[in-house]
Amino acid sequence: MRRTAFLLVFMLVAAGCVSRPAAVRPTPASAGPTPSAAPTQQPPAVGVLVPAAIAAEEVKLFKSPTCGCCAGHEAYLRAAGMSVRVQSTENLDHIKGGMGIPFDMRSCHTSLVGGYFVEGHVPLAAIVQLLTERPDIDGIALPGMPAGSPGMGGVLEGPLTVFAVDGGAAIGVFGEF
Repeated sequence: MRRTAFLLVFMLVAAGCVSRPAAVRPTPASAGPTPSAAPTQQPPAVGVLVPAAIAAEEVKLFKSPTCGCCAGHEAYLRAAGMSVRVQSTENLDHIKGGMGIPFDMRSCHTSLVGGYFVEGHVPLAAIVQLLTERPDIDGIALPGMPAGSPGMGGVLEGPLTVFAVDGGAAIGVFGEF
């Protein structure tokens, strides 16, 4: 299992999906232990109700030109009716830094929607919640590239923890999806 995970990360780094090794994912003290759950398949985008006002907001997705999983997340959003405009770039770290996305919250691609950044393979339900509630934060992040998350292959082994980010730091858990 570890060898397979190592090979997957190596292949993604070689393909340009990740510009540096992922940082250790922080575990907020308030989050407590993760409950064990039976593995489930990746949730379909069409299972989330997207209000028309949210679907009308354009998602601008910044990605490496060689990353296939970013295209998978784009397809996931489009399947749910979101309007997505892709901008391929070789300098994602500069974009992420300019948005104040901390290193430990980074993933392979970054989106802008409704005045917020959405970092990584964030589930559509989290994006809908963000755009419905409109909290006073800079954005949300799903660090790393968890197996089974939208756009990634593999099996989802429990809820995906999405973090709220503001002022260049994770300020807490936005939700589990």
